[in-house]
Amino acid sequence: MKQYICIDIGGTSIKYGVIQEDLTFLYTGEIPTEAQEHGGPGIVKKICKITEDFLKDFSPSGVCVSTAGMVDCQTGTITYASPLIPEYTGTRLKEIIENRFSLPCEVENDVNCAGLAESHAGAAKGCGVCLCLTIGTGIGGSIIIDGKVFHGFSGSGAEVGYMY
Repeated sequence: MKQYICIDIGGTSIKYGVIQEDLTFLYTGEIPTEAQEHGGPGIVKKICKITEDFLKDFSPSGVCVSTAGMVDCQTGTITYASPLIPEYTGTRLKEIIENRFSLPCEVENDVNCAGLAESHAGAAKGCGVCLCLTIGTGIGGSIIIDGKVFHGFSGSGAEVGYMY
């Protein structure tokens, strides 16, 4: 059964684990983001260390990253991050991970990932349209239509914390 490294980058903590296709977690952990102290470069360093450590014990088929901020999910680039995570805007997470570890990587906004999870395996399973709102370090929203994220015109289809 395929395994994937999953990393969730929030304003306060980075949660991570290894998950199988049947949604069974084989490992989970959490560390502080320390975004104000180390910014985007510190986050990149932490997720590379997490990935490196997992590669010692697991044989993942890919890396999945959910992250705070606005994301170009085609390129895996952070197109905007709030001042809570300095030096994060412009970070090319997908490129960094794929080049360093030779593994496929997908990067998506954290609230879009929460909405997808709810629509595929949670409270919104079986619903054609799902609205997901989260309140954490920031406020976010996502809309899932027929199992797919509605990104809207500028990639910020349901953003409620930062709108422009």
